Amino acid sequence: MPALPPSSPPDPRVQYSTFLHPDFEADAFAHAVLNGEDYPPPAEGETPTGAPAGGTGFMKGLVGENGQGDVSAALARLNFGIEDLNRQLKGEVTKHHSSLLLQAASLGGLDNDLSEVRRGLAEVEGGVTRLQRKIATPHQSLASSLLLLTRLRRAASLARRAQRFMVLARRLEAQMAEIDGAAKETVNKGERAGERRERAMAEAALTLAEIGVEAAEDDPEALLPIRSLVAVETAVPAVELARQHVVQEMETSVQRGLAELDQPLLASSLQTAHNLSVLPSLIDGLVGDLNDLVLRSVKACFDMASLAREVGHKDGPVNAASAFVYKSRTRNEPTQATMPQWAAVFWGRLENLVTDLGSVCIKIYTLEKVLRLKKDQTTQTSFLDDAMTVLDNKPSALFWTTLAHAFETQAKDSARSSSFIQTTLSTGYPRLLRLFQEFFSQIAVHTDTVYTLAQQSPETVLVLRAIQPFETLYLTRSTNRLTEAVTSAFSLSSSLTPSFSARPPTVPTANEGLTTARSIVNELDAARFDPLLVRAVAKGAARAIDTFVNRSEGLIAHDHAAMSLLGPLATPSQHQNADLTSSLYHLWLPLERALADHTESVNEILRPSVDRTRAVYLGIINPLILTIRREYSTLLSRMHRVDYSKEADAAHGHGGPMSGGGTSSYMTDLADKLALVKDEIFASYRVGDLAKEWALDLARFTVQTFLLHASLVHPLSEAGKLKLTADTTALEFAVSQYLSGHGLALSSMGDQFKALRAFRPLLFLDLEALADPSQTGDVPTLILLQHLLARANVSALPLPNVQHGRTEAEYVRWLNEHREDERIAMVEGVVRRWDEGGQAGGEEARRVARLVGMVLQRVAQRQ
Repeated sequence: MPALPPSSPPDPRVQYSTFLHPDFEADAFAHAVLNGEDYPPPAEGETPTGAPAGGTGFMKGLVGENGQGDVSAALARLNFGIEDLNRQLKGEVTKHHSSLLLQAASLGGLDNDLSEVRRGLAEVEGGVTRLQRKIATPHQSLASSLLLLTRLRRAASLARRAQRFMVLARRLEAQMAEIDGAAKETVNKGERAGERRERAMAEAALTLAEIGVEAAEDDPEALLPIRSLVAVETAVPAVELARQHVVQEMETSVQRGLAELDQPLLASSLQTAHNLSVLPSLIDGLVGDLNDLVLRSVKACFDMASLAREVGHKDGPVNAASAFVYKSRTRNEPTQATMPQWAAVFWGRLENLVTDLGSVCIKIYTLEKVLRLKKDQTTQTSFLDDAMTVLDNKPSALFWTTLAHAFETQAKDSARSSSFIQTTLSTGYPRLLRLFQEFFSQIAVHTDTVYTLAQQSPETVLVLRAIQPFETLYLTRSTNRLTEAVTSAFSLSSSLTPSFSARPPTVPTANEGLTTARSIVNELDAARFDPLLVRAVAKGAARAIDTFVNRSEGLIAHDHAAMSLLGPLATPSQHQNADLTSSLYHLWLPLERALADHTESVNEILRPSVDRTRAVYLGIINPLILTIRREYSTLLSRMHRVDYSKEADAAHGHGGPMSGGGTSSYMTDLADKLALVKDEIFASYRVGDLAKEWALDLARFTVQTFLLHASLVHPLSEAGKLKLTADTTALEFAVSQYLSGHGLALSSMGDQFKALRAFRPLLFLDLEALADPSQTGDVPTLILLQHLLARANVSALPLPNVQHGRTEAEYVRWLNEHREDERIAMVEGVVRRWDEGGQAGGEEARRVARLVGMVLQRVAQRQ
């Protein structure tokens, strides 16, 4: 079969363009089809009347070689062709006869199968029809019923909600009537009617919350919005009016509860707000309003323009002359003349501000306390947790943060722009702190805030840090005052004593030390009411004390003249050290007394500096006292150069040292040294009772050293006893004069005084009487033991110093440096060694040893 022209787009004009061509010839196209050839389209230049081009093959035989022939010939050829085709078809059928018969037979069998299939399909169609009658129809009926049921359910839900809405609306109406009735009864019946009214308001709020839930239009079960019902739409205005009334009354009750700090009223009002589901927004608004009030109050207090207007309004009426004086624009800074008036008004503002802040703080804490105690009855969640969903922090924390920020901002800005505020608050910073302490005391009953000497709450520290710039200025001024006091002590040193004119003019005296101490104590007393301020002031005071001590240490005289006791006058170095000691003592004494009145924290700060002050002035006087002791010891050791063994007649005949019973030269020199120390050296020290302690200590040392030396004197004749008695009397008189110069009596020495009085009769007792406690009770044991040993033969029963190879001066110095038991042990060792050595020395040595043993036994029994 000839191929057709290639397919083209489904455009008909393109598809049939061959047939629409103006030169198309049907005969030529038919011939081409029969010959299985492509149809050549006619040339454009060919005329339509031209004969069609002849074909090839079979068609050429029909048409002829030249394309011309009659119709009969053509038909004859066509018939021949058809007959030839029939023969070919018959040949093919004959050739394939068996296969064609098989196909025909199979088609016959297939007809039966198709009939069976048709019958089965008919049965299936019948079953489907029957099933359709049994399932589809009931399904359609059920679907219709379900749709109707859904509509009925939605209608029922709508009816239920509408009914519930109307019931709640009628209940709300009754509750509002009860609220109005209770409001009228409150005037007459008072508190009980008020409680009933608050309870009714809480119930009405709960009813309004339920109405709000029922009136919600986003219920998917509702057939129609509930507000589209006429009955509901009619009741909505009354419900909204009731809601507005309850909200207004609730807000009024909350404000009244905060103003009166009525916690039951506040609790019922907050319960109403919780029932209305407006509690978080209400608390957010309340806390925000109170914090805004804090900001406005602090800002108004530091507003210099309003302060100037307030001062102007408080001015009295001007006189007629001043009315015509030119007035410049309003001054925002006071003059020197108006400074007190401005300060009074400003401090009045601060006092009012502290009162207002205390009221706001108490309200905040009362609100937070009620919120913490009230809980939801269903979830047991506190109202505070509910409010925290919209708050950044607890109401109390927000209040303290706002207050600290407000004070910090306004204080810095005002101090930067107004020298008046800076000067007023820096100089009057203790007064400002007292206002804050009054504020803390005011709120302490209602809050957990603590501000005492021992403990300070973080909230109080946070607020006080906000005014730290003024504290810094105050501390700077305080430090400057102390520095000026120290500088003045070393630059304007008193020169009221003309006898001390030789000392350097920069050495402070007792007056300067006392003045500096008073300045420090005054600064501490001014700040002692505040635990934080007093610690800061104490640090500055410690630095001032250290500065005073350091400068004093640089002026201490360490030359030989500072320790010289040659006399007859004290040296300039001794006067200089005396002035330094006096100044340091009078600096130390008031501070030491003041520390007892301050807290432990202040003591920890000042104690090292105060103790160092005492250590420095003791470091000045102790070497001098040690030098005086050594001088006295040296003079008393000269006692052993005196021969107390000579008899009176021989001594008197030759005018020796025993003649006339006068005092020895060493005692005369000792009396002169005592007078020098009393009149010249210690007289320069203005140290109060401390000088009495020094004098008493030196007097006891002198008497004790004298008795130790005197008990070692041997041999001792009767004239020697008288001589030693005269020396004892002279010492007693010299020491008495020495002590009287410091306002002390001789008896103030105590045991040393008794020992000195008992030593004179001791010299004239026999050996047996020396062991009698009734006659030697006031004599120290060591003195008695040494005197007993001195009565014996020294070669047989040696003295302790002889036994140990020491001089009397070295031995006495050793005794003064050791304890009593060690001293007694040394004497006991002498007797023990004598016993071990065979008890040489005769009867007298044995008697003395026996008496020494009795005394030692008595000492052991006392211990």
